[in-house]
Amino acid sequence: MAIVVSGSRAHSRLLGELLASRLNLRFTVVEGKRFPDGELYVRVTSSVKGEDVIVVQSMEPPQNDALVELMLLVDALVEAGAGDITLFAPYLPYARQDRVFLAGEPVSVRAILKTLHGLGVRRLIVVEAHSERALSHFPGYVVNVNPLPYMAKLSGLGGDVLVVSPDLGGISRARGVAEALGARSSYIAKVRDRVTGVISMDAGSLDPRGLDVVVVDDILSTGGTLAEASRILLERGARSVQVIVVHNLNLPGALERVLGAGVSRITTSNTLPQPDHQALKVIDVTPLVAGEIARWVS
Repeated sequence: MAIVVSGSRAHSRLLGELLASRLNLRFTVVEGKRFPDGELYVRVTSSVKGEDVIVVQSMEPPQNDALVELMLLVDALVEAGAGDITLFAPYLPYARQDRVFLAGEPVSVRAILKTLHGLGVRRLIVVEAHSERALSHFPGYVVNVNPLPYMAKLSGLGGDVLVVSPDLGGISRARGVAEALGARSSYIAKVRDRVTGVISMDAGSLDPRGLDVVVVDDILSTGGTLAEASRILLERGARSVQVIVVHNLNLPGALERVLGAGVSRITTSNTLPQPDHQALKVIDVTPLVAGEIARWVS
């Protein structure tokens, strides 16, 4: 049997409780606090000696604090004699820096994943980690859960919609959702200037006239990409546009920016804490994660 251990953040505890309940495993929370100088402290208060441990750590902003707490937690578990350590990281920060774009840059996600493995994490399970390239830097066993088809079906969508990716890199996401729904898919080409950050979008011959369109993406950060894609679709005659995004970072003004572009509904997952908003539908993805982990536990 394994033990589910969560970090001290409220959302980590919530996800840890959900996961432990679905797997029928013991759940415990670490003690955490911050010293007056800003440094973090963690303590594992339950015995984990000889036990396999599933660590659940939510890494919403400020994600650097979450990463430091996670590193301390893994080290504490190893020190306490834990067996194999599996990390469930619902949202993996730094995953978008998965290669060198400009000379002199680090591969940030590589640094994070190698550090975690070096500390003692042997298995990693994440939800939509932006790219397989990002996860290839983890030396241990990795599972990347794709919840988009599951989320689309629970949103009540059918085969009469057009599924669109707002980025060439997300074409496979759009196709996966379209196949699950029996719908058609297309894309908009997004180009970002690596120096200025300015985004340009080219919809080519895409014709959404009279169609209900679903834009699917992995991350909603500032909302700029999804808002611009939605404007283009509505200007070209789409009957309606809604968005399905795995991770909503809930940055200030982002939801308002996307909804202000004419989007009727945003569906996201509970990988990160979400606000209570009438246009936002939140779907629990822990059943998918529990299904993957159950294979290891059994």
